[in-house]
Amino acid sequence: MQIDLSGKTVLLGVTGSISAYKACDIARLFVKAGADVHIVMTASAERFVSALTFEALTRNTVLTDSTESWSSELNHIDMGKKCDIFVIAPTTANTINKLSHGIADNILTQTALAYTKEIIIAPAANTNMLLNHATRDSITHLKSNGYTLIEPQEKLLACGDTGSGALAEPQEVFYAGAKALLNESFWEGREVVVTGGGSREKIDEVRYISNFSSGKMASALSLALYLRGANVTYISTMGFSDLPLDIKRVEVNSAEEILHETQKSITEVSSIENTPMPYLFMVAAVADFKPVDP
Repeated sequence: MQIDLSGKTVLLGVTGSISAYKACDIARLFVKAGADVHIVMTASAERFVSALTFEALTRNTVLTDSTESWSSELNHIDMGKKCDIFVIAPTTANTINKLSHGIADNILTQTALAYTKEIIIAPAANTNMLLNHATRDSITHLKSNGYTLIEPQEKLLACGDTGSGALAEPQEVFYAGAKALLNESFWEGREVVVTGGGSREKIDEVRYISNFSSGKMASALSLALYLRGANVTYISTMGFSDLPLDIKRVEVNSAEEILHETQKSITEVSSIENTPMPYLFMVAAVADFKPVDP
């Protein structure tokens, strides 16, 4: 599914993490979707990736401590005014703690302090640095003040430790930004169940009756609803790749399994209090026949 962000302006902040190179992929994804992307980098980030790289990707001059200009919009006040969202990825533990305490000692934190719209942060740091009580308190404080947090991955880190701290995949960061840009009040917080894929009815342990459904329609519909703010449960036999991790996935095979999981999900979402009326989209291609005795 091609996500259209035409007419949207994204400010991407890059801090001094080893994963700064992944910000290039994040910028590319926003540019591919049609967004106008602007970059602000700390001096530490420039040690990992040059500003020239981002200028080549975005065709916009990068805002740094050395390029800031008050004779144009390339400064920490005007840059924020022209951008619809501010995504900081990667966000180091140092920057997280600075943002929480209103410290503005570099061009990125100055821009963030002056920014009045939604800020999304994607932490990337050593596990112990993120688990430190100061950082945890800062994250809690930022979330309570409207910041959106993209959870880091748990894996082998560049420092050699294993744990939570790796930057989320660029696609996940992109989805979070796109969701902030495409959010619609009607769908925000609404529970949605989507069924998809072609059912598989066993003949025996090797063969089954099915159809040529690819699951692409249901997958695209799930993504579109998610990007508009819905809480999506996706029940399908296929089509799970490239979907945001926040979409609840239920893998099924037979028509009976689709029926059971759909009824179960409807019961669950209908019982949630103080939420808008849930929706059900039945996109699955259910087989017309099944063997009486597999």
